[in-house]
Amino acid sequence: MFTSKAMLYVQEPIRSFGGYSVPYDKAKYVVLGIPLDEAGTFRPGYRFAPYKVREVSEALETYSLRVKADYDGSPVHDLGDVVITPGDLEKTFYKVEEVLKSIISDSKIPVIIGGEHTITYPIIKVLRTYKPCVIIFDAHFDLRYEYLGSRMCHATVMRRVSEIIGLRNMVFVGVRAFCGEEANLVRQKGVKYVTAHEVLKHDVSKTVNVLVKFIRNCSRVYLTIDMDVFDPSFAPAVGNPEPEGLTPTLVLDILSYITDNKLLGLDITEITPNYDVNDITSILAAKLIMEIVTYHRVGSKSP
Repeated sequence: MFTSKAMLYVQEPIRSFGGYSVPYDKAKYVVLGIPLDEAGTFRPGYRFAPYKVREVSEALETYSLRVKADYDGSPVHDLGDVVITPGDLEKTFYKVEEVLKSIISDSKIPVIIGGEHTITYPIIKVLRTYKPCVIIFDAHFDLRYEYLGSRMCHATVMRRVSEIIGLRNMVFVGVRAFCGEEANLVRQKGVKYVTAHEVLKHDVSKTVNVLVKFIRNCSRVYLTIDMDVFDPSFAPAVGNPEPEGLTPTLVLDILSYITDNKLLGLDITEITPNYDVNDITSILAAKLIMEIVTYHRVGSKSP
């Protein structure tokens, strides 16, 4: 069961995701906020995302047309937010790891609301024993060795993750913005990726086939979604917006085909609510969570 030590690092939510929370011992999915707002380099405000996503989630309808099932009544417990230690990434990561260890040891699926994308690093540290593959929906590779003198930030997080699980166990979807260092690394190491241009140009079946083939060789899968994978017209409130992004319809279609029983957990990151327009970015993030949980409950569609 969830340890008393881990509970010390969590603050109960003011409001629960989706407007309800089943008891922890009856839950299959555990929502956890990680409001980390320390290592961003452009727009600040990630700390406000977990609350805002919960708030708007209460207004969403819950039936999924793609898999013909309802999110409402899903066995989801909202644990609350990890208490961040300002200015101390190492201490914050320690707290995240302790909380995740308890969730995973109870055989539950963590559904994590960031926070900046840096949070994926301590999560994968905990999950490494499952030898997971990681599917990354992101406008950026985040594979720089260091950025602005730092080896641990949202622009380097996937490089750090690759040092844990290996680049061969990672695939990127929707990328369209990166530096020469990253382009060279990807080319030299044969990193798997599908650019936003390719997804937009071709039918989703091509991207789905790439991902299904990738997943076939994985024992477990972790899903991480940086909201800047979407075009800024759909998700303006992100830390580093990039033009020519994906549409919600494309991403949800892809996810409906690849979310299966191998899912180990997921995170949604990089929302900066203060830059939003009528909360559309947070609403989209809440929709993603509801849809993914529903896909997982009923099983993915066949390509």
